[in-house]
Amino acid sequence: MTNSQAASLLQEGIAAVRAGNLEEARKLFRKAIELDAKNPQAWLWLSTVTEGTADKKAYLEEALRLDPSLEEARLALQKIKEQERAFAHDVTGPLYCTVHPDRETMLRCNRCGRPMCVECAVRHPVGMRCRECVQETRSPVYRVAWTQVVLAFVAATAAGVGAAVVYSLVSGLFWLLVFFVAPALGTGVASVVERVVPGKRGRALQLTTVAGLLAGVVLLGLGIGMLAREPLQGLLILANPFTWLYLVLSGGAAVARLR
Repeated sequence: MTNSQAASLLQEGIAAVRAGNLEEARKLFRKAIELDAKNPQAWLWLSTVTEGTADKKAYLEEALRLDPSLEEARLALQKIKEQERAFAHDVTGPLYCTVHPDRETMLRCNRCGRPMCVECAVRHPVGMRCRECVQETRSPVYRVAWTQVVLAFVAATAAGVGAAVVYSLVSGLFWLLVFFVAPALGTGVASVVERVVPGKRGRALQLTTVAGLLAGVVLLGLGIGMLAREPLQGLLILANPFTWLYLVLSGGAAVARLR
């Protein structure tokens, strides 16, 4: 029960990160760790919302101790160590933007320490950062391997078939119910993807899940056609405007879930 509560808090924390509520996310991740201190994903997520370098390093090291194969934690820890080495060397004289060497500047990225001009600086919740670091801060969560994409597609397709069956039954009863059922089905399929590829989200999984929803409809149509001994006729389900309404609503809900 304790591990289940910790997993629930972890998911709530992830949702808070997606909503931009970093303070609430930190509280939820810490509560999850209090209940299950052996969860490497909780330590990894806590590191992504922690500003202090020392604490961030400690959380990443703990995540790696619990799961040495956690590549995201290893890469993030390596990046921090590289930054520390860069800060160890004092730079005398004027600073010039790394991207625009002809522009003198007083700004440094508060993550990697590289000089940057006003044009290159990006305002971040924890200060001014260069564009590269803004992208890299998403990497522990949004970097998805191709094997994970394949696994997510298989899971989304399997769940998508079930969702398509429910859609066809509901739309046959009363078409207005599609507006209420489709988003719930899309969220359900996205939840399956989250379980199969835990701790990951982003555009790759969003597109994969939407593709799985579409594949589920196609497979359902082929199945109906085969029962009628006219497989291709079953694809006429794609000519139904309510099918596309279902795909838009369910796909939108899945994209929002995996943002």
